[in-house]
Amino acid sequence: MKQRNEKDYVLGTERAELERLGMQHQLWLAQAAEAWERAGFRPGQKLLDLGCGPGFATVDLAQRVGPRGQVVAVDIAERFLAHLETLAHARGLTNIRAVLSSVEKLAMGESDFDGAYARWVLCFVRRPAAVLRQVARRLKRGGVFLIQDYYRYENIAIAPDHEAFRRVFRAVHESWVTRGGDPDIGSRLPALLHRAGFEVKQISPLLRLARPSSPLWDWPDTFFDIYLPSLVKTGFLTSAHERAFRREWSKRTRDPGAFFTSPPMVEIIAVKRRGVAATA
Repeated sequence: MKQRNEKDYVLGTERAELERLGMQHQLWLAQAAEAWERAGFRPGQKLLDLGCGPGFATVDLAQRVGPRGQVVAVDIAERFLAHLETLAHARGLTNIRAVLSSVEKLAMGESDFDGAYARWVLCFVRRPAAVLRQVARRLKRGGVFLIQDYYRYENIAIAPDHEAFRRVFRAVHESWVTRGGDPDIGSRLPALLHRAGFEVKQISPLLRLARPSSPLWDWPDTFFDIYLPSLVKTGFLTSAHERAFRREWSKRTRDPGAFFTSPPMVEIIAVKRRGVAATA
């Protein structure tokens, strides 16, 4: 079971990916914190962190809810959950509980959560509707589900443009779809949330732009370093395609007029409707 779970994570759970996720969280922390504020996450609440990974967001959420609150963090990777427990211990946090489980079928009996958070999770799962139903069962009536995820992933842009870039973005999209994910899940989420018993209160776009030498420019760079060799290995790209991409990306890194826009995302705040029971 452990080996299968580790392999289920698209980018793996090795040290390089753990470090990439740490950098990613820092680069997107301001956007996450602002969203937590809009969702009303506050001291004393009990929150569910879905697909928590190594736990970088989890520990920040735990500090937000404080010692009277609790964060239950769920992930399929034992290695990531072990990292979360190390982080929690280092920060002296005792209000975190890690659960080894798929988010599609939560292996936990708790309910009555005040809120739930999922960032870049639903785009990777085979049954997002099942995840939404699981969350609906565990939230209190009026509980808030905050989601930040991709839509129109291939609309990521590197300027000046080049076919080598578009080819890689298509390959990433195809590789996720082949694994059962949906890089455009954001466009389907409002309807799926309604069917799962939620009222969508807010839908906002989330898009960022980076220029060379800025901290955010390094975010896609680390992703390319890890994922492009995997795309070649699995046949979604050729070695020549990878070399062409790296050659053009290197040119953009040295071009003061270049810029990068992140894959378009949506931020959705949904509230559990009355009449949807909270059951374990």
